Amino acid sequence: MRVLKRLFGYVRPYWKPLVATGILLLLHTGLNLLPPLFQREIVDQVIGGRDLSRLGVMIATLIGVYALLQFVDFGDLYVRHALGERFIFDLRVRIYAHLQRLSLSFFERTSTGELMSRVTNDVNALEQFVTHGVALTAVDLLRLLGASAVLLALDWQLALVVLIPLPVMAFGLRRFNQRARPIYRRVRDRLGDINAKLQDNLAGIRVIQAFGQEEAELAHFSDTSERYYRERLRGLRTWSTFFPTLHFLAALGGVLVLGFGARLVVNGQLSLGTLVAFISYTISFYDPLRRLTEVDNVFQQAIAAGERIFELLDEVPEIRDAPDAVALDEIEGDVVFDDVHFRYGDGGPSTSSGQREVLHDVEFHMAPGEVVALVGPSGAGKTSIANLLCRFYDPGHGRVLVDGHDLRSVQIRSLRQHVAVVLQDTFLFNTTVRENLRYGKPDASEEEMVAAAMVAYAHEFIQQLPQGYDTEIGERGVKLSGGQKQRLALARAILADPRILILDEATSSVDAEAEYLIQQALEEVMKGRTSLVIAHRLSTIRNADKIIALEEGRIREVGDHHELLARGGLYSQLYQRQLELAATGAEEQ
Repeated sequence: MRVLKRLFGYVRPYWKPLVATGILLLLHTGLNLLPPLFQREIVDQVIGGRDLSRLGVMIATLIGVYALLQFVDFGDLYVRHALGERFIFDLRVRIYAHLQRLSLSFFERTSTGELMSRVTNDVNALEQFVTHGVALTAVDLLRLLGASAVLLALDWQLALVVLIPLPVMAFGLRRFNQRARPIYRRVRDRLGDINAKLQDNLAGIRVIQAFGQEEAELAHFSDTSERYYRERLRGLRTWSTFFPTLHFLAALGGVLVLGFGARLVVNGQLSLGTLVAFISYTISFYDPLRRLTEVDNVFQQAIAAGERIFELLDEVPEIRDAPDAVALDEIEGDVVFDDVHFRYGDGGPSTSSGQREVLHDVEFHMAPGEVVALVGPSGAGKTSIANLLCRFYDPGHGRVLVDGHDLRSVQIRSLRQHVAVVLQDTFLFNTTVRENLRYGKPDASEEEMVAAAMVAYAHEFIQQLPQGYDTEIGERGVKLSGGQKQRLALARAILADPRILILDEATSSVDAEAEYLIQQALEEVMKGRTSLVIAHRLSTIRNADKIIALEEGRIREVGDHHELLARGGLYSQLYQRQLELAATGAEEQ
């Protein structure tokens, strides 16, 4: 019931179309109650009394009632489905907006396919709830009340016969709800598994084909689909057991009315016309009951879908603005890491002893315009530092400051307007080169965009594309080479004109020649900007103002290239190792 109350709360703002639907439903109910009364008059007065004088008027009136009913039904269907479509549109946008606010840690623990299933399949299930569940429940309740009133008015004793099957029907409905709800929840969960598996396979199709794992993946997908199929069968078995029984009970009620009514007619206690009308109203009584139980099936599916949607909407962003957060309108780019400790917990920083701390006692200062490089073996904590500077996470202890402001005290959006990131795993959107470049600065002029592309050495290859800057580059830039994607990402960051620039293995996907050209460009771009550079190729950071060598989440040494080489510590070891590997590779060639 809690989920249904929330669902009705979401429907409440659409009160105008709801009122219009209510008026149309009242008209629909009233008009549907009229034909049996005309049937009674035709049987008793025209057929029984052999009087044809009123037959034409009655038939014409009946035709008029049914014609008016058609117009009412048209209005009801249009208003109701328009309401449902608007509700679904607003709900889907609300969910999408909420997803944009959730922290990075949420997406790291939730599969993309599962989220897609909730935004599409579960929302569509709620569309059925709004257009069919709510409206049909209202109209059937009105028809039920109207038919009950007329049945009691026609013959209260015969009306009691109609009620005989009701206790059994109510008990059956209660049992159905108890069994169906958990089944439908599992059905939606299994459908989410299918979406997650499909999304994962499509994203990794090159790897699947490269390793010849098509058959193995097909088997995995078949297993996932089999689990969904079996849950669906359980639901169908429950549904197909209950509803035929319900229809039988409704038919039994009609037979009982016919039997008792026939006896009353033969004994002269009831006219034949009244019995004909009574049977029509009995059908009008049981039809809503049958439909209400079928609508209950929609309700159970909506509850299961609603639970999954509300779980998503109730997810609280772990990284969010403080109530008194200040905006960073302009910044110099002064960055301080003050006694920072950090661990990846379930969804973000955690003090759980079960999670290894990835940063310990990290302290350093980046002066405005300074280029600071982070080096160290894999897992040393380099990317974690970049994540903290972007405030994708908060430290478990200590502070990260920009221009003296603790990042937890500033508005996230204002911080990220001054930060541009080029990640190791380049992400480009499935649109044109132009729209990808302008992503960080939508109002950039053509001249600014081209200038950024030229600095990143991307302009030349862009001009060679079929439509130049208007070329569609495919999902994740699949139509481009790794080096081309990297240079577009660099141009995008340059165009954003940030005060703080983060380069996370920014030249990792380019060849030596492109790396040299981009490095020259980056040295120009980084002038006057506070730049945090993460690089495995240590040759690219020799000109950095400061190099921080990390190991196991701790700062081992700090200095420039020459100072650290002279010390013979961690940086010197890493540098010598890369030189040896480069020499070995040259000899093999």
